[in-house]
Formats: sequence, structure tokens, C-alpha cells
Amino acid sequence: PSANLNEAVATAVKARTMNNGQSCIAAKRFIVHEQIYDRFESEFVAAMKSLRIGNPLDEKTEIGPLATAQILKDLEEQVNVSVARGAKLLVGGQRPKLSGDLARGNFYEPTVLADIPKDAPASCDETFGPVASLFRVRSVDEAIELGNATTFGLGSSAWTNDPAEREILINELNAGSVFINGMVASDPRLPFGGVKRSGYGRELSYFGIREFVNIKTVWIK
Repeated sequence: PSANLNEAVATAVKARTMNNGQSCIAAKRFIVHEQIYDRFESEFVAAMKSLRIGNPLDEKTEIGPLATAQILKDLEEQVNVSVARGAKLLVGGQRPKLSGDLARGNFYEPTVLADIPKDAPASCDETFGPVASLFRVRSVDEAIELGNATTFGLGSSAWTNDPAEREILINELNAGSVFINGMVASDPRLPFGGVKRSGYGRELSYFGIREFVNIKTVWIK
């Protein structure tokens, strides 16, 4: 609840839709404390709904097409199955009606789901496109438990201005990286990698270089 909500919402939209949501470190699940959930949901949905869909060569475009028809098909199925299992569709959830050459593109509307069951694809699978999953929690402990309840563990972002909460989140979130009050990003100076199904080992930085060398053990008497 101590987070800067305006900044968190703006960053959440960017983190979910960068490269049209087709990034391994793009945000997928948004776990929000109940004290600020309603406001976050309202502002986040409005921002997602306002994004401009169009030709990716047009600088005014904010949402372009997905890379392949199969990605589009898979994303549609994930959303449809999630809704069929009880998830609430807040915005989007379909292919946009476009004209001309754009009508043949692999476009999907920015989509937000809430009240998502644990067995729904939007809760337990990776949605590789502009689909955001919202979850309401009552405490930091519940947020961490839900955040860790996945087979993936590449990147995580936590928003708080409480030093005690920050330390708990850094120590308890089971992911390759934890960004506090910022969007998960890759930088050559920082080690990059995940845990669980998100892989092992690291690339980039000093740690990444060490992955590509052999360690020689020498023992002398």
C-alpha cells in the first residue's frame, strides 16, 4: 500500500506491453494489496484500453501485431479457457477490427483478466502477448506466496516504500531478479537468468563470463 500508485500503474502498462508483450521478462501477473487494488485496477484497465493499435512502423502505434499466427492462436486459447474457468474479463479479449492490410495481421487487443482461478492458463502459464492477470491479496506474505506459486522464476518487480517490506520481498521472492519500484530489465552490467523452469546459470556481467570458462583445481604438496 505504500507504493507510488501512479508510477506503479504507468510502469505496469509499459512492463506488460513492451514488444507487444512478447518478452521473457515482460510482466504477466500483477499482485496488488487489497487496500489499493480497486484504484489500481481502474487506472490500469483504463490505460490498457487507451493503447493505440496499429502499424508498427507508425510512431504513434503503441500495440503492434504478434510475431506469428500460432502465438495469436495460443494467446486466444489461454484467454478463452481462463474465462471459461471463471476469470473475469475486464477489457479486450479479442482480435481488434482493423481495415486494409492490418486486417491480416496477428493483432490482439490489450487484455486484462481478474478473479482468476489457480488452474486457469492466465494464472499458471506464460501469456506471450498483451494480456495482464490481476490478483488481489491481503498481505505481503500472501503476495509472496502467490508470486512464488509458479513453475517459472525469471524476473520479479515489487513496489513498496516500506524498508521492512522491501527486505522481505528481496529475500523471499523466488526469482532470478527482484527489481524494487522499477520494471525488470536486462543490462550487460547485471547478471541475468532465472530459477525453476526459467533455467539455471547466468549470462552477462562477471557471473556470465564465469559460465563460459572451466575452473581448474590445482593441489600441491
